[in-house]
Amino acid sequence: MKCPCCGEEMTAGYIQSARKIYFTTKQHHGILIPDEATDILLSHHNWSMPVCDVYHCPACHLVISRHVDENGRKRV
Repeated sequence: MKCPCCGEEMTAGYIQSARKIYFTTKQHHGILIPDEATDILLSHHNWSMPVCDVYHCPACHLVISRHVDENGRKRV
C-alpha cells in the first residue's frame, strides 16, 4: 500500500493491546469507559488478544487502520 501523505511503500503490521482499542475524540485519564455513541472500536479478537491490522509508513510515521464493525468483525 502506498502512503497517502508521501507516496512511500507502507509496511503491513499490527497494533496489539491487553484491552480493546478505541478511537475517541477526547483523551481519557484513568479508566476508559467507552461512549457507545461516539467512541469507535478499532480492535478485533477482543476475547483473546485485541489487535488492529495497520499499515505504517517508515518515512512519515503515518499509521492507517480500518476499524471493526458494531459486532466486532473486521471490515475489509
